[in-house]
Amino acid sequence: MHIPGLTNLQPLGSGGFATVYRAHQVQLGRDVAVKIDNRVLVNERDRRRFLREAHAAARLSGHPNVVGVHDANITPQGMPYIVMELCTGGSLHDVLDKNGPLPAEQVRHLGVQLADALAAAHAEGVLHRDIKPGNILVDRYGTAKLADFGLAALVDAAGDSTATRDALSPSYAPPEAFAMAAPTAAGDVYSLAATLYDLLAGKPPRPVPWPIESFDHLGEVLRSPVPPVPGVPVEFHHTLVRALHPDVNARTPTAARLRDELRGAVAVSPPPPPPVAPPQISQPPQIRQADPSVRTEKKRWPVVLAAVVVVVAIGAGAWWLIPKDGTTAAGKPSGTNDTGGSASKTAGDLPPPFLKACATGYCVAEQACYNGFNEFGGQATTSRKTGTCADEHYWEAFAGGWLSGDIPKVDSDTLLKAPEISGVCTKAAMAANTRPTVDTSTWQVGVVGYADGDRNYFLCMGSPAEGGETTTSAFGSGG
Repeated sequence: MHIPGLTNLQPLGSGGFATVYRAHQVQLGRDVAVKIDNRVLVNERDRRRFLREAHAAARLSGHPNVVGVHDANITPQGMPYIVMELCTGGSLHDVLDKNGPLPAEQVRHLGVQLADALAAAHAEGVLHRDIKPGNILVDRYGTAKLADFGLAALVDAAGDSTATRDALSPSYAPPEAFAMAAPTAAGDVYSLAATLYDLLAGKPPRPVPWPIESFDHLGEVLRSPVPPVPGVPVEFHHTLVRALHPDVNARTPTAARLRDELRGAVAVSPPPPPPVAPPQISQPPQIRQADPSVRTEKKRWPVVLAAVVVVVAIGAGAWWLIPKDGTTAAGKPSGTNDTGGSASKTAGDLPPPFLKACATGYCVAEQACYNGFNEFGGQATTSRKTGTCADEHYWEAFAGGWLSGDIPKVDSDTLLKAPEISGVCTKAAMAANTRPTVDTSTWQVGVVGYADGDRNYFLCMGSPAEGGETTTSAFGSGG
């Protein structure tokens, strides 16, 4: 492997996606580390995205607890690489292996430093996405440093849900990551707290069996209480438990807050208890695909919902549909039944993204295909758009409209019953907008809300009842 300006590349280690080499930087006469990713960036968008995040990572290099980035580029074969500061002390994973758990005060001090580094990264708009002991390196002076910021964008390049799933470090990943939720700063907070707990206890707070035994078991693990570590002060334990809450709404909201709590600059209250497990049922009602025997366990991952993460409270949907004042969350009197036409009168009669005006209100103008629905923790249903409909996907948009209020924090089935949506996302509308060569008569219907600046809209989606991924499109223009 030839990297311009570097000589004498010697492998230091490798993982699932990359190999790290020790190399000599001729121009400055120093040894450096170079991490070469095994994945190939095939299009210009992903190349620009990688370089953009690498530049952002380089801006973090001035922080004493972030591994310095010296250079980044892409090999002639299309593989991205980053040239970094060489940390000769190994990783915190190596330290744990060699010395066992660390004293509480040392871990607390490390936590303050690393949370401050993470807060600086988030302020620059950079997420890490894979914090764990193995990604925290120790330099020759004994300083712990967060590594691998610049490669974060590669985890879900081009909406590749398989890469995202396979890149998980299960025992350090936040619960919402198992439902393929978009990465967030709160997810990084969870992973850092799990790492600090591991340094204290010699094991993660919720060791995740991998591969999973069953979705019910995984759900139990992700909701399980975090046991105290002998000798760790109760305030320190409470700080970690708050940052490890499975419900993102109850979790420590920012890395800066975690830093301040670890530092003792703000009061720490006992964390709320984790959500109660739902009744055991043969198949969770929020799994949006048909008979699981049609698919393999691997294919089910994008549509694992309540069985994998925190379940939406049953009462939340009823509260949104008919609040106490007799109106819907959209501000409509209960009992009204808006159609696509009335929904289209909001937002200045401009169509929402991917849609155009048609006989049923707004129907899909261009192909828009999506991965499985994510429904967890009292949050609004989400679904990530694929790069193109030629990519494997489960759901396809066929119609939609503007929402007259906020995106309701309910599951897709509950949202589908809302008055301003129920008359739009129908099988009749799906049939009317289906391409002539496709039969969607047996397809199921779902709905997801999205934000467009200061406005919100919904997309009606269809999915084959027999389940499984597809690489064709039933709606919109194109092949």
